[in-house]
Amino acid sequence: MKTRIESLSKYYESKILEANENIKLLLNTTTLLPDHADINKELDKWLDIRTSNWGKLQHLVTYLPPKPKTENKDGK
Repeated sequence: MKTRIESLSKYYESKILEANENIKLLLNTTTLLPDHADINKELDKWLDIRTSNWGKLQHLVTYLPPKPKTENKDGK
């Protein structure tokens, strides 16, 4: 189960990174690309992708087993 969760986590993280880069590119591009005449629609699409994958990642971490408690070096 841990490997599956890690795999999905990496997938969601990569989609978030991809969305972040595309959002930055669209916001910082001074000239419009001919096939992206509707920048707002394209930005909305990437924001949806980022939001969706961020939510999935947050839900997924709830399935991770709790980390074992560690004792302090002084035994407390």
